[in-house]
Amino acid sequence: MFQSNDLGAQPPTVPPAQTGKRKPRREKVTNVLYGSLEVLDRTIKHLHTLHYADPDDWSDPIPSGKDSQWMAVLIKHLLIE
Repeated sequence: MFQSNDLGAQPPTVPPAQTGKRKPRREKVTNVLYGSLEVLDRTIKHLHTLHYADPDDWSDPIPSGKDSQWMAVLIKHLLIE
């Protein structure tokens, strides 16, 4: 699993920690759910109980092109510090 470092190889160097604070930035993440309408509804409600996203923030279900399969999309903006 692990290889010995006996061959004189140097350990990887770690870059020095930044002294100044980084400016917070906004990034977006796209969440896509696939499944039956019942599964989408249940998953969206469960994510709401976890305070991840409000159910109204998700798109209306969209047919995925496969039999009995739908998708719902959520674009969430996060503040990265």
